[in-house]
Amino acid sequence: MTLHPAVVVFPAFTEAEYTGEASEVEPWLDRYAFDRELDVAGVDHPIYHATDAGLTLAPTGIGKSAAATTVSALAAGDDVALDEATLLTVGIAGCRPAAGTLGSVFVADRVVDWDIKLRIGETTGRMQWLVDDYVWDLNEDLVDRALAAARDVPLADNDRARDIRQRYDDACSPAVDVGTTVCGDEVYHGEATAAQVDALCESYGVESFATTEMEDAGTATALERFGLLDQYVSIRAAANFDREPAGGDPTESIDDDVFDLGIENAIRVGKAVVDDLTA
Repeated sequence: MTLHPAVVVFPAFTEAEYTGEASEVEPWLDRYAFDRELDVAGVDHPIYHATDAGLTLAPTGIGKSAAATTVSALAAGDDVALDEATLLTVGIAGCRPAAGTLGSVFVADRVVDWDIKLRIGETTGRMQWLVDDYVWDLNEDLVDRALAAARDVPLADNDRARDIRQRYDDACSPAVDVGTTVCGDEVYHGEATAAQVDALCESYGVESFATTEMEDAGTATALERFGLLDQYVSIRAAANFDREPAGGDPTESIDDDVFDLGIENAIRVGKAVVDDLTA
């Protein structure tokens, strides 16, 4: 029997895919009464469904290829009907320090693919002989609705995040905001690469970016090909900064992360958006 959810959430990783104890999947299982579990061809993880909530949880795996494969398998198959569902990525990300702080949650209005680009010497920009830009503008009405549902969500904070912020001269507290997310299959950290990301965004006419992550361009590509992109929104919480503090060493600051805080706040906001969409 085909599932007909009102909302499908795409977290990336389980505890089994990460060397720490963090998981983007398990906290959802604690918050909703999932009463069905099924295996779908082409998907590495079980799919969970909460009938009363109208919610399907579909873990994608880490990276663009895993995300695109999972989403395509669902869109092409008969197990889960996506045509009338709102489709959400909810997870963690790196954060541009100028855009926000650790624990902050961003609703993406745009996705940029970091991997498809042209490098000549020290310059980085769009691949100029390709017709298409690898940028996806997301549904403005859906972004606005997600932001409205998230505005009053109380966000968590902790001492580790506050200690890390001090090294960045950052006195902010976690908040909800909107901005571009940049997706790539590499984890980068440091001013040198961040400047190249800035240059790529500028070549697309994107003034700045808020978050960096590893799945959303794959998800957006798959959804666009199945005519589902207008139903998609991405919610990402900052679990680390994407560069070192001023005068710092990126080989040291790369370990300054708060994955648990990021996951908690991403799911607090994600749940508020899910509940609004299924009310």
